[in-house]
Amino acid sequence: MKSKLFFVATAAAFACSAVYAQTKVAVDPGKKYQIFEGWGTSLCWWAELVGGWDKANYTKLLGAVADPDTGLGYNIFRYNIGGGDQPGHNHLTKGDGGAAVPGYKPTEKGDYDWTADPNQRNIAFALAKMAKDPIFEAFSNSPPWWMTNSGCVSGGVNGADNLKSDYFDDFADYLSEVAKHFKEEWGITFRTIEPFNEPSAGWWKANGDQEGCGFKNKQSEMIVELGKALKKKGLFPETSVSAADESNIGDALARFNSYSAEARSYMFQVNTHSYSGYDSRAKLYNAAFAADKRVWQSESGPLHRSGDLDITLWMADVILHDLRDMHASAWVDWQLSDPAENWRTIIADHKRQTFSYAPRFYMHATFSRAIRPGSRFIDSDNSNTLAAIREDSSLVLVVLNTGSSDAKYTFNLSKFTTIGKKAKVHRFTLPAALKDDADIDVTNKAITVTAGAQSIVTMVIENAAGGTCEASTIIPYVKIHDGGWNETTEVKVNPGDSLVIGPHPWEGGRWTWKGPNDFYYLGREVRFKNMQWQISGVYTGTYVNTYGCESTVDIKVIVDDPEHPYKEPDSGKVSLDPQIAMRAAQGVAKISVTRSGGDLLVNVGNVSRIAAQSGKSSLSGKAMLQLTIHDLQGVLLMRRSIDGSAIVPVAHLAKTPYIVRIKSAGKTVYQKKFK
Repeated sequence: MKSKLFFVATAAAFACSAVYAQTKVAVDPGKKYQIFEGWGTSLCWWAELVGGWDKANYTKLLGAVADPDTGLGYNIFRYNIGGGDQPGHNHLTKGDGGAAVPGYKPTEKGDYDWTADPNQRNIAFALAKMAKDPIFEAFSNSPPWWMTNSGCVSGGVNGADNLKSDYFDDFADYLSEVAKHFKEEWGITFRTIEPFNEPSAGWWKANGDQEGCGFKNKQSEMIVELGKALKKKGLFPETSVSAADESNIGDALARFNSYSAEARSYMFQVNTHSYSGYDSRAKLYNAAFAADKRVWQSESGPLHRSGDLDITLWMADVILHDLRDMHASAWVDWQLSDPAENWRTIIADHKRQTFSYAPRFYMHATFSRAIRPGSRFIDSDNSNTLAAIREDSSLVLVVLNTGSSDAKYTFNLSKFTTIGKKAKVHRFTLPAALKDDADIDVTNKAITVTAGAQSIVTMVIENAAGGTCEASTIIPYVKIHDGGWNETTEVKVNPGDSLVIGPHPWEGGRWTWKGPNDFYYLGREVRFKNMQWQISGVYTGTYVNTYGCESTVDIKVIVDDPEHPYKEPDSGKVSLDPQIAMRAAQGVAKISVTRSGGDLLVNVGNVSRIAAQSGKSSLSGKAMLQLTIHDLQGVLLMRRSIDGSAIVPVAHLAKTPYIVRIKSAGKTVYQKKFK
């Protein structure tokens, strides 16, 4: 029997109020935000218990977790690398005892015990087979007990930092060794490893009921040690570091801003929990985006719930605004089968090895069955709504109404070039109903829907295309020494001078710079000290605004040294004029990129021929092009110049979706997504 996208949870009818307000919402596909990587859950502590069920029984439960049509469609799973407490400590009782996660190295002098933690591994292995394109992250709540100051994995004395000062490298070796074993022996590659869990909260104390470790200080040092260990064992960059899993989004922002450049170089991802600090959502995204990092909401739940709104709708509001305001690339639940009623999505009976659905299951499914991995969030100008375009070109619209009366919304879709004629409608209503409703017509590129009191409406419209990307205008500012700012694209200085390039926009977005002698810099302001003639040349700044639109500026810097006069560079490279670039982009050049084993085979010979025909030839007769590889969030994974055809090693990206882009003269002439 063919599965349906949505199903009826109850037969409850949806009643419309006769009187309600009407809200107009403009949807702009030209304003593009994060590419969504998926929905998920941590495996501890529920997997420590469910993994002990009979395989047939836990397989049924995992179907409810991973199936995108009848279940939640989760594809992100966070595996907890346990520390393992000191023998004789029996206080890890949280989660019906699931909090007692075994470690893989129970003693300092002994060997690794790879038979440890079989239950959580059972669940991880099964999900690796059941979920489509799963993403695994490893995280640590505490180092092994013998690395701690207190000798206890639940925390330090009075919540103090608990990793021994001379065990940073030992802890990094432990985490990376577990990751190496998972990859080489069990076939699971962790894309990221998070060495902390709520490290600045201050509530991790010895003899507590769950693992935890204070880590207020020296987070940069720990990240660097872990990055070095991953690199030494050949795991980086396929496995990188994520941080810092703070409980408060504001704390996550503060910690990220404090990290050293070296620490950031090992990070591709910023993790935060969304228990509190909601006013820092946008600030964290801006800081991470400027540093070329994705943001994950890596753990959430009603820890600091306020007000009397139904808990299911309260969590729906958290999800919507984490995606909308923080532009999270992933949304991960704490543990979907928590014993506490307000925290759980699935109710598990561990004695009978059976399960049932809590109201949150249907609420989560309202989001997760429609907004699938690979979806790109776009702009909608109402804070109770979400808009995203899926990989199948369907537009998804979500409306959350937490009020006590019905509300009517009219969505203006006029900025789409094409849009389907019908919207499929799915409604979540309290206490636990998720059902399909009649299709709604799309009329004159607009759609009107009524959202019932305390409900969620999800609409899916096929054939959505179009949207104009509005690039930001760059104002080129420079200043010599500590003088005033001058608006110019060419500046001349004397040997020994200092210079600051500081264009606008100065807030939001991401700046990258390229220049002479393979100069590369990530950030808006470029500072030079004691300038000498060798750094003379053109510095190209590329600005990507928060809508994903790119604009560039060239600033020529000349160090006026009579003994070494500046000469215009003769790079021997071909710059294709806009007409040629356009012809290449339209397919005239027949650029091809194919994957063979662990390599990309790039053929750009026709671009060279077009350039030669235009009279713009290099010494080699070929066009020098720029090839970049980014992940789906836009994080740069590789950059190189290519001269004609090339073989590009990508074995380390084998399980990571990525986008290959080729540029000529700053123009994109080829782009393709690889999975």
